[in-house]
Amino acid sequence: MHTAAVTGAWSFLGRHVARELLARGAQVVSLSSRTPPDPDPFQGSVQARPLRWDPAELTASLAGTDTLYNTYWVRHDRPPIGHRGPWTSHGEAVRNSCMLLDAAKAAGVQRIVHVSITQPSADSHLTYFRGKAQVETHLRGTGLSHAILRPSCFFGGGDILINNVAWAVRRLPFFPLPGPLDYRIRPMHVADMAQAICNWGERQDSATRDACGPDQYRFADLVRYIGHTVAGREPRIPTLPTSVCLRLYQAAGLLLGDTILSRAELEGLSQDLLGSDEEPLGTTALSEWVARRADTLGREFHPEPPR
Repeated sequence: MHTAAVTGAWSFLGRHVARELLARGAQVVSLSSRTPPDPDPFQGSVQARPLRWDPAELTASLAGTDTLYNTYWVRHDRPPIGHRGPWTSHGEAVRNSCMLLDAAKAAGVQRIVHVSITQPSADSHLTYFRGKAQVETHLRGTGLSHAILRPSCFFGGGDILINNVAWAVRRLPFFPLPGPLDYRIRPMHVADMAQAICNWGERQDSATRDACGPDQYRFADLVRYIGHTVAGREPRIPTLPTSVCLRLYQAAGLLLGDTILSRAELEGLSQDLLGSDEEPLGTTALSEWVARRADTLGREFHPEPPR
């Protein structure tokens, strides 16, 4: 029987990947620093093993698995608003990721499917995109059969970005963004992403490609569409310097107890790093998904889950 390890099977993307693997008849192991939720969404069918950043312990956790589906990363380089306790920076996440990949090779894993980001670059001043590029380079250097999938962002039940855009446009007549407003975003439904990840796990060839849905928007047009669909009006979008937008988002974050968007995320968005010109891997249209949920999307703010 195919035995697959998923980093974080209780997380947003990891849960969909684990569910898809189970549907395909795989035996699934979750590597996680979290305890399984209660109630267990998999009813005991996913074996929990520890994700501790020690080479020997990682190798032991991966023993007996033939494919690793790696979704591990951290969103922010610095602790977000409201966080308490230790935090993992992007630099530490790079070291952890490389340790995990080396442990997979030592444990005899045959193939790795790794989730990255659109347009990573080793020369980027943004630690998120630079760190993702460094991990990709390390994975290629292992010599293992692999697929690197580069999503822009996800949507689906429980997502953060699309829901919170809808939350904002329901309540506010304006939505400030850095100008000029020509940067794009290519969202992919999380279930489509899980299917793509599992499809590439069943292949043998090594490849790197974007993992995006069929719809590509200028981000400002997406905000307008969501406003029109869920609130019956399009918000005004004043174009402001990134620093001014950041201060406004930080003020909102203090009220909500969460980081809305960091400077790095704003800069990555405004530099058009979330666009893609490759053929889509997903088939679910964001516009149709939003329209079907016009009455419920954005009714509540979704904070970043605690780590």
